[in-house]
Amino acid sequence: MDLLSDSNFQTGLQRSLEGDHSGAILAFEIAANRFADSAELHYEIGLAYQRRAETSMPAALRLNDPGTELPTAGLASSVGGVLNAFLGLAVVGASKAVGQTDWIVQYRDDFRSSAAAFERSIAIDPDYAPAYYALAHSLRYLGQNETAAQQASKAAQLVPGNRHYQSRSQAIDAGRSAREVAGGAVLTWNDVILPERTKRELKQMQLLLEQPGLSRELGIDPPTGLLLYGPPGTGKTTIARVLAHESKCRFFSTTPAEINSMWLGESEKQVARLFSQARANAPSIVFLDEIDALLPSRSGGINMYSDKVVNQFLHEMDGMTRNFRVFVVGATNRKDMLDPALLRGGRLSREIEIPLPDFNARRALFVLATRNARIDDDVDLNSLAQLTDRYSGANIKALVNEAGLQALIRLSNGAIAEHSSRRLTAADFDEALINFKPQDDPPPGNWRMFG
Repeated sequence: MDLLSDSNFQTGLQRSLEGDHSGAILAFEIAANRFADSAELHYEIGLAYQRRAETSMPAALRLNDPGTELPTAGLASSVGGVLNAFLGLAVVGASKAVGQTDWIVQYRDDFRSSAAAFERSIAIDPDYAPAYYALAHSLRYLGQNETAAQQASKAAQLVPGNRHYQSRSQAIDAGRSAREVAGGAVLTWNDVILPERTKRELKQMQLLLEQPGLSRELGIDPPTGLLLYGPPGTGKTTIARVLAHESKCRFFSTTPAEINSMWLGESEKQVARLFSQARANAPSIVFLDEIDALLPSRSGGINMYSDKVVNQFLHEMDGMTRNFRVFVVGATNRKDMLDPALLRGGRLSREIEIPLPDFNARRALFVLATRNARIDDDVDLNSLAQLTDRYSGANIKALVNEAGLQALIRLSNGAIAEHSSRRLTAADFDEALINFKPQDDPPPGNWRMFG
């Protein structure tokens, strides 16, 4: 008997048409017992999960036309990213919070299940274009826009004449490009302000990623992972992206909110899925942000949730070989919290510190942060750089933004607006230094005294 003649498969199709997506999932999964190697069946399972996920969320958060970008920039990312914070409430078991976030948990898990089904379909038939097309849609809801763009592009390549495939590919690329431009475009090593030694060490990692044959010529195993550690706000995430761009690697990133799930075994599946995608798109970089929260030191006991996630990551890292060309980069400001097994040879064996900027670096960061701002002649960036000892790059950017806010407040007074400078002035920075201080506060004072 073929798939189309199977009664369970036909029941699943009928229930999908009726909007009974839970019933469709059940019928399709029963059919999968007999047709486990059917790409079409797993595609239908993925569609059923995808449709149930879309109906479980408020209408305002649903994507409109699957082939078009969201009307509000970044809404897909907010659905897939910002709302992840609510999942933590469900995990800790606060009954009221769980009731408020049921739809979020349901939508997240259904979209993950849909993505897994589409990936299974692709694994069975790598030329099955509908699965790539649908997978791109699920990944957008999960906030994985870069991977979604790759899958949409693959569908368009397989069936060049399909206008829907082309539309989705172009829409995701356009939305991704818009976000890159809004975030400062693609950066290179020339745009990253770091000590020369640190930058040299990072370029060495780039060389090994670009030319893995060099290690074989020397008779050594290249590092399979890198740990970037240092204070918050020093640009570790940006550095990981630049490393991927410069070494021409695909970039896959995740955070604890993306991995952690309240359902038993789902977090480990997410880890396996992440590495599976990275291997399928090698050479690639897997970036683990806040790795200290994702892979903390194991405390023991078979029921410890975090221990199982750590074990799964260690298994995936140990399974990598040079042929896969998958490089893991972790970022943390609490290296002491990591499980020691992560730092041994063959895992995150290479460590590079990303320090707070020195005076020259702070001066360069102020130049960078004010390049699109209109600043008055009385603003002395050298003085600002000298006063802001122990400020990170993120702190410096926030300080400039605070000065801009002070300028807006000053100009908002209609009685004096005509006589006020429409630039960021020294007085604006004075107020900004008073109002904004990083956690390790620099000594207070008038920064102009250093001019």
